[in-house]
Amino acid sequence: MATRSIPKLDIFECLPSATEIAQRRVVGRDLDFIQNMIERADALTIQAQNATDYMQLSKVIDNFAKLASRAEEKSQKLKEFADESNPLTDVNNTSELIEKVRLLSQAIEPQISNLKSQFESSVKTQLEELNSSIDYLTSVVNSASSAGDVIALFEPIQETSKEIIKNAKVLNSDPNSGALIEKLNDLSSLYQDKAEIYSDAYISDAVGQMGSIQQQISQLINNVDSLNSAEAVSSHLTKLEELSRTIASAAGELNTSSGSENIVININELSILTHSKIANMIDGAKILKTLEPLKEKPDELVRAVKEASLRYEVEVVEEQLMPLVNNYNDLIAKVNELTISFQANGYSEISMGAINKIDRTISRIEVRYKMADSTDPASLSEGINVLVSNAEDKFDSVQSIDPDAQLNLVNSLTSQVNSAAESSDISLFFTNTVSISRDVMMNSRGCVDSAFKDFTREFGNNIESFFDPLLGFLAGFEQLMLVTPWPVFLLVTGALAWIGSRSYKVTIGTSMAFFAIGFLDMWEPMLSTVTMISAATLLCLALGIPLGVWMSQSRRVQALITPVLDIMQTIPSFVYLIPVVMLLGIGKVPGLIAVCIYAMPPIVRLTNLGIRLVDKEAMEAADAFGATYKQRLFSVQIPLALPNIFAGVNQTIMMALAMVVIASMIGVAGLGLPVLQAVQNQYLSLGVLNGLAIVALAIIFDRVSQAFGTRIQKHRSGDVL
Repeated sequence: MATRSIPKLDIFECLPSATEIAQRRVVGRDLDFIQNMIERADALTIQAQNATDYMQLSKVIDNFAKLASRAEEKSQKLKEFADESNPLTDVNNTSELIEKVRLLSQAIEPQISNLKSQFESSVKTQLEELNSSIDYLTSVVNSASSAGDVIALFEPIQETSKEIIKNAKVLNSDPNSGALIEKLNDLSSLYQDKAEIYSDAYISDAVGQMGSIQQQISQLINNVDSLNSAEAVSSHLTKLEELSRTIASAAGELNTSSGSENIVININELSILTHSKIANMIDGAKILKTLEPLKEKPDELVRAVKEASLRYEVEVVEEQLMPLVNNYNDLIAKVNELTISFQANGYSEISMGAINKIDRTISRIEVRYKMADSTDPASLSEGINVLVSNAEDKFDSVQSIDPDAQLNLVNSLTSQVNSAAESSDISLFFTNTVSISRDVMMNSRGCVDSAFKDFTREFGNNIESFFDPLLGFLAGFEQLMLVTPWPVFLLVTGALAWIGSRSYKVTIGTSMAFFAIGFLDMWEPMLSTVTMISAATLLCLALGIPLGVWMSQSRRVQALITPVLDIMQTIPSFVYLIPVVMLLGIGKVPGLIAVCIYAMPPIVRLTNLGIRLVDKEAMEAADAFGATYKQRLFSVQIPLALPNIFAGVNQTIMMALAMVVIASMIGVAGLGLPVLQAVQNQYLSLGVLNGLAIVALAIIFDRVSQAFGTRIQKHRSGDVL
């Protein structure tokens, strides 16, 4: 496969010019808001010049306010492009926006003066009409003499209140608008008084009507048992439809009465009983139709009756046929009798359509009843009070569109846009962080990414081949552990735990932990994890201890390596995966390398620290005996540094285990992979079990390594000094 050569250009030669960057940012909808605002200002200017009605002009001013708010929101970018020396102003010029806003303001101001008299005349007309409506409604409310009159007045009062709320910003520009709100409050109070007068009588009528409807429902419920023919079913359905119309017309009244919820309960009971009865009749007719040809076959007839009893819960089978299955002659006679009766009553004419029609009818009754608004005068009065209160609040909160107020608003909006766009060099310095342009950063990253991709295409195969021996070692080691019988594995790990700790508790705990992991069906993932951790730990020790020794012998080496270790420990662990995957793909080797990068710093740091903390007296004693450099290192410094070195080993193992779940994202098998799947699919039990298995491994490695380090120190304590 052909590969591309690595770019030889300097990274900044990849970057476009400033004008190209400006064009890209505009096309990418990053900065085209400036052009959009300029176009919007032009459109509003034309609308203002062509406005022939004050309300049209008011809408233009409202849109001007939105434009000013947008400018304030984007003030930082506007200030950035206020400087004409900025190359990006070739595409986005803030000064042009300021000029367009000035022209918009100049177009609006004379129109406000020209349309002022028209607006004042319109407001006066609206106030007169609303005052007349309220006066008329007040007189009608005064003459109301029944609950029906009060209910009928609710809708016109509601519409008038909504009209006042809708036009509040127009009406409150007139000094006399306060009197309108006072009249509306008086109308609301008068309506409330009338509602209180007739509410009790209304409720009393509703209770009587509810009792009548409850009686009709009870009669229909009692009538269900007497349904024994197609004609009776049809009559029952007709009565249900009449009941539906009655409830629909009186639902608003019924909702005001206490105990009205019993209507819904009784309607549901009627639905269940009716459905069950008619379904029973239909099923009975079907069963008799199948039994009728079997009258000459006793055994088959009896078997058919028994099967019908098991399959259906039909009254005619259970109560009339089943008691006769042991008496063939009586059974035949009963089948003949029932067949004649069913045919005479037209059972065959009853279909499932009748059941569905009844269900729909009863469902409509329930829906109409539940959806109906209460027409109780007291409830209607409360609704009017809420509307009037909303109208009063609207008058207090809404901004008036009085011509003088609008003129002041236009001037303030112009100043708002100017202050958002104009800026001095000092304010730009303090309001904008000194940083590389985002476009430069984006293109720089693009160059770096492109170069790295070209590098991986050119040398990726060679790098993978270099790590083939490591892959072979990992695969072989894992295969060896997989083919080892589990009792042998437990014996070997128990023996290693005993050799390392010489503790019965640690040894037994290790064996029990491994057995529990296997018992919970996590044996193979556990072996894969142990393989990865063991290999990673050995590789970290093989590289980290010599590196720590080298750092301890040279301050210059320490100064060079310490920042690298700082980066390895602080950079997010996910970042390790990106270059490793790009170079080596996914699998065991990239996972091992990522784990080693994450886990190596502790062993390097603590080896260096341990050797540097060796007492000077011990070193002077070694020099006095004529020890060589190698003898001082291996016989004095490293033995005395073992506590720190073993602490580093312990931390390396723990950090390698911590990387197990993250490494599973690039195809590393083991206990981390089920944890990742559990997180992605929200499998709590799977995640908890595998997480606890990782914890168990961490405890095993931690206890054994700590016990081994402590025992070694006790053994050597008599040899030192």
